[in-house]
Amino acid sequence: MSSIPSFFGMDNLIRSYALRYSPMTDWRRFISPTIVFGNANIADSATEQKVVDSVGSYGYQLNRILDALTVLIRENEDPKTPRTEADSRMLYRLLDLAEAADQAATRARTS
Repeated sequence: MSSIPSFFGMDNLIRSYALRYSPMTDWRRFISPTIVFGNANIADSATEQKVVDSVGSYGYQLNRILDALTVLIRENEDPKTPRTEADSRMLYRLLDLAEAADQAATRARTS
C-alpha cells in the first residue's frame, strides 16, 4: 500500500524549511526589536544600529526625506512660486541628516 501524504504536509514543510529558517533578533532596541528573516545583510547591522542610535529612528529619517520630497514636488508643479524659508529649512534638514548618517556610518566602520 502506498503512503498517503499528510493533510497539512508537515513532513514537506519541515524538510523544506527547517534548516533554512533562522530568525535573528536585535534586542538592543528592547521597545522596538528588529527581527530579521532570510538572507539579510547581517554584516551591516552594527553600522545601521550606530546610524539609528546617533541620527534617529527610521521613521525620523523617512520624515526628513518626505518633507524634502514634498518641497521638490511642489516646486516642480509650479516652478514660478518662490521657495519659502520653511521649504529651505526642510531641504537643509535632509542635507544635515545625510551628513550625520554618513559620519555615523564612518565611525561605525572604523571602530
